[in-house]
Amino acid sequence: MKHRDIVCALLVGIAFPAVDAAQSGVVPVRGVVFDSIRGQPVRNAFVTIAGRPQTIVTDARGRFQFDSVEPGVHQVMAQHPILDSIGFSGLSANTTVTDGGGEVRLAIPSFATLWHVACGPGRVPKDSGIVYGTIRDASTGKPVVDALVELTWSDLVLDRRRHVMQRRWHIETRSNAQGGYAACGVASDLGLQVHALAGAQTSSTLDLPPLGTRLQRRDFLIGASDARDSTRWGAITGLVTDPSGGPVPDARIIVDSLPEVRTAGDGSFSVRSVPAGTRQLQILRVGAPPTYATADVFPEKSTTIAVEVRAIPRLETVRTEAARNRIFAAEFESRRRSGFGYSRDSSEISQYNQFVNVLRDVPGLSIQHRSSTLTISVADGSGGQCAPRVLIDGAEGGFNHLLDLMPKEVAGVEVYVRAAHIPPRFVPTGIQAQCGMILVWTKYGMKNR
Repeated sequence: MKHRDIVCALLVGIAFPAVDAAQSGVVPVRGVVFDSIRGQPVRNAFVTIAGRPQTIVTDARGRFQFDSVEPGVHQVMAQHPILDSIGFSGLSANTTVTDGGGEVRLAIPSFATLWHVACGPGRVPKDSGIVYGTIRDASTGKPVVDALVELTWSDLVLDRRRHVMQRRWHIETRSNAQGGYAACGVASDLGLQVHALAGAQTSSTLDLPPLGTRLQRRDFLIGASDARDSTRWGAITGLVTDPSGGPVPDARIIVDSLPEVRTAGDGSFSVRSVPAGTRQLQILRVGAPPTYATADVFPEKSTTIAVEVRAIPRLETVRTEAARNRIFAAEFESRRRSGFGYSRDSSEISQYNQFVNVLRDVPGLSIQHRSSTLTISVADGSGGQCAPRVLIDGAEGGFNHLLDLMPKEVAGVEVYVRAAHIPPRFVPTGIQAQCGMILVWTKYGMKNR
């Protein structure tokens, strides 16, 4: 793919400097920070003027004001987590301060602007995104020219017979003379897998979440994958904690094809003999969805990271009165306590305006709802995606049946993202489950169990 230097271009914000009639003495400087990708002002951005210690925080309308600024040329800078999330180090503009009558405007470029910079002229698609970044050598830190970057993802579609089929997509691009790359036209609402390589140098295959803002930066270090040369190895040390900051002991840490390690009682871990480059860690713990983290590993050095693992929510037992309902509640509670599935009862479900939104909050589920068609996919454990089986009150159902359910009609839902975690009673005898499962229990069906 031919493209301009996407990294350099994207790190430059749009600024409209204030220039007015000359006047001596200090004057106020006003301005606004705006996010053109989302079409809204940026609140709580930190704004500074180079050489001055004062920091102003933007208000709900993205506005800021410095009361006393000397006339002359000043550099105004803004920082915000939104900028970090899309790979911007910040926004800045040089403005000439005179009588204070003008306004400084710092703006994140629109997606259309970024698309034309990265992908060239032509129509800007409504549902595609951009992944961009730089490729560098893990040993020297120098840009790698003509490195190959591969991105893959899967989605599910219905064929003419209304059968669910999987489509697998693949995009390749190469880094330019500065090591920069841009992959245009990737799915913005699906998880992606991406890795970089150049000859014998490579990185891990990384799992990227849906783009969200249709723009994501992913820089790579690549290193030799020859496990026989220990001078090209590094190490990863770290700490795994829960959301409260407490240690997570005995969690499994997996890095590529290396032997797995487990966290100690204080949540610490160390992985040795890791090939240099950008590496993905998978953290597995009973009662929690898989957690992924990345680390840039350098030869003969140790990289330290911190990982937070969130447990699958444990909900209160479904409380019912009828004898049959008590049996169902006991079964539901037993499966919930196993920690292998994600479950919600009617009190939680009733807070949603649409039942499908309950499923959107399930870790590991990829939801696509377009027009009147719903498709759902989960990771199949082999780098691809598969369609989970749906049972409604124990009967086979389809994804579109879930669109017909109202939150007030549902007594409970269980989701098993991994096939190995499906309760045996829901797997036909002699059949090996190949994908996950969604179990829905309606209030009507529950009463008649």
